[in-house]
Amino acid sequence: MKKDMSPKSLIEKYIEAGIIMTEALPNGDYKTNNREAKKLKRIKSDFLENDLDLAKHVFAEVMKSENDMARSIAATDALRLNILIEQAIDTLIEVAKRNDIIGFGAETALKIYRGEFPGKTL
Repeated sequence: MKKDMSPKSLIEKYIEAGIIMTEALPNGDYKTNNREAKKLKRIKSDFLENDLDLAKHVFAEVMKSENDMARSIAATDALRLNILIEQAIDTLIEVAKRNDIIGFGAETALKIYRGEFPGKTL
């Protein structure tokens, strides 16, 4: 992965991964889903965890996207970094209204964040 990625590029990576994961999950393609999740985890650790201003910008923009999977991932990552808390919670509440695996994931993330699953962390 490039050492220096623009904020726009990071936003695009999150949204692209969300689109791929949205297609992979309902089809049971966990290999593809997990590959994309690993890419996002690496982006977060390489670029965003040590630059919270950049993380705020990237996550705020991704949470405005049309892809609910990308929005949910960005919201969960924001909560992990303890940033954009209100926007992240609002995003997860909205995505959790879906009646599919993406909505279930958002609902589960909210419950973990709220401490409804003792011993579990985001």
